[in-house]
Amino acid sequence: MQSIFVSTSEVNSARWCLAMTDARVCLDKAPGEISFDPQSLVWLVMAGEWREHLSLALAAGAKVIAMTLTETAREARTVIGLGASGYVHALAAPELLIQVKNAVEHNGLWLGKHLLGELLTLSTPAKPRPAVGDQLSMRERAVAQAVARGNSNKEVARELGITERTVKAHLSACFDKLGVRDRMQLALLMSNDDA
Repeated sequence: MQSIFVSTSEVNSARWCLAMTDARVCLDKAPGEISFDPQSLVWLVMAGEWREHLSLALAAGAKVIAMTLTETAREARTVIGLGASGYVHALAAPELLIQVKNAVEHNGLWLGKHLLGELLTLSTPAKPRPAVGDQLSMRERAVAQAVARGNSNKEVARELGITERTVKAHLSACFDKLGVRDRMQLALLMSNDDA
């Protein structure tokens, strides 16, 4: 996917092009001046007319990652609710931006570990579900709980004494059994189950 960074001239980081060498950076463009398509990955700084850019990008079928200078759970909830696939600090390290890009390109949702924790404490279940424990094996539940705490696959593997490949297999089984599509949904479901 083609990365397009949309911002105002006040927020412009060299880190963006370090992370994505083929990125386009569009500064101070009015809504409609930038063309988006389903192959666009739009990194949208939440400044200026960002809501209009967001609407146009989503209407064109692009995936959008909202970027901010001050991460808050409330703002994260707002932009994800508007259709963004990710939320990250505008000055994040290039390595983190690459992780975000990979997650979103594979239809995942990206939120930082800290924000994920905050959102999980604020979440409420949309509808009653059978207890997660009734649907997962003991090992799958252990993996799901570790992921819900924000651990990476490597951290889960180390904690449970299994390989990362086994962690991935258990996560796939959890996704299938619980009808979720990514780690965020799994974490929300596990949080609601434990409440």
